[in-house]
Amino acid sequence: MIRSLHYLRAMGYNFIDETNKIKIKIQNFQDLKTNIQKCNLCHFSKSRRFILMESEIKNAKLMIVDTLEQNIENENNDILESKKGKILQNYINDILGLKKDQFYFSHLFKCYPNGKFDDFSLQSCLPFFWNEVELLQPKFILCLGEYTFNGLGFSNFNVLRGEIFTHEKFFFMASFELEFIEKNPSYEKFFIQDLQKIKGFL
Repeated sequence: MIRSLHYLRAMGYNFIDETNKIKIKIQNFQDLKTNIQKCNLCHFSKSRRFILMESEIKNAKLMIVDTLEQNIENENNDILESKKGKILQNYINDILGLKKDQFYFSHLFKCYPNGKFDDFSLQSCLPFFWNEVELLQPKFILCLGEYTFNGLGFSNFNVLRGEIFTHEKFFFMASFELEFIEKNPSYEKFFIQDLQKIKGFL
């Protein structure tokens, strides 16, 4: 965390430290994307072809956060167009009635980590993520998977999965990542139940 702080300061960011999270203060979405594209704080920048972010900020109440993108997305610069992304879109459309342009999708890691990630890389990306949240101002944030949930500073995934709680003026819920459901199809019904709980907040 301290190392990240010094790197960010050296890059000219203005930030404050609240609840142990460094918060970059970039006021424009495109400027945020430009700064992420220039970032070389960790070794993942070397495997980056594109930063995987939405093309523009949306007026979306729901933000969905996953850990990392798929290689095909890194190659094609097309968010949610992997097999996993299309399956997620189907869930969100079928259960919540939202099309791709009606919700906002994000990754904790802004560069493709090739399936290998570490705590330092996570801490380097988190300030960008929280700035993204501040610009979007979603009503509800859905965290996919235990790593994503823990990465945002929460704990007790198995206890809180499917529970709705508030944190810093946003509603949060943790649910299963799609890779887990693919390997454990009996858990799909719980994932669907979790999504159904979100309906009333949108």
